[in-house]
Amino acid sequence: MKKRIALMLAIILTATMIVPVYAAVPTTSIYAVVKDDTVIIRTANFPSGHTFHVYMGQRDTQGKNGHLVSKLTTGEGGTFLAKFYIPEELKGEDIITIRFESVTESKYFSYNWFFNESGIATSGSTSSGTTYNNLGAGVPAWNILSVAKGSTVTIQTRYFPANQRYAVFLKNGALADLNWYETQGIETEEGNSQIITIAIPPELQYCEKIAIKLYNINDGSYWYNLFDNINQ
Repeated sequence: MKKRIALMLAIILTATMIVPVYAAVPTTSIYAVVKDDTVIIRTANFPSGHTFHVYMGQRDTQGKNGHLVSKLTTGEGGTFLAKFYIPEELKGEDIITIRFESVTESKYFSYNWFFNESGIATSGSTSSGTTYNNLGAGVPAWNILSVAKGSTVTIQTRYFPANQRYAVFLKNGALADLNWYETQGIETEEGNSQIITIAIPPELQYCEKIAIKLYNINDGSYWYNLFDNINQ
């Protein structure tokens, strides 16, 4: 009887020792949302030293085949906050899904969804000094934040490359001519998102529509937009 009990204990101990240890599953929670603009995600159990592609899609899709909105490097991993812009294609949606897929190792992924309404959804804090995602993986673009008629226009850039210099040009947006007025230069510094106020030149202060162009003097690339010259 003693031999039988000893044998059973040996089997149990052996089974315990060979049970594999799995890494914690990466998860996300919604930290805050600005409707049709940004979402801040709080991660947990994210692996260190990984690169994730971040996708957003419509409800009930788990973010599969969604819009690639950014690229995230995890640094030390674990828990941190990351901020992402909501793509134009999903603005106006009631519910948006967000998905993280590791480029480094395919077994790591996580998805969640959020209401596209402004507010703080959960509480949380950063760790290990990790802050918002500053990688500009998307195509450089900007939004018009406000206009002081005939005086200034304030824009917010996103996905702009770091350490580049741009010349800012404006022209009459209702005409097809190429008479652009250079107004100022800007430095992108760390890149991605900046808020910039640009003076409207006197020649354009009474135009109904004004076109704006940011020209990269380093490589010749440029991006443009159009705004109504009214207080907004």
